[in-house]
Amino acid sequence: MRNIRNQSYEEIAEELGLSIGTVKSRINRAREALRQLMGDEFRE
Repeated sequence: MRNIRNQSYEEIAEELGLSIGTVKSRINRAREALRQLMGDEFRE
């Protein structure tokens, strides 16, 4: 939602009925999981 729909954290939180902190945390965990899956190809 953040990257595909370009929604703000606030918009995502409202749509999903979650706190902004929860949204940020889940997005961060998802990004880290993607980094792990991509390996060195995704490193900054």
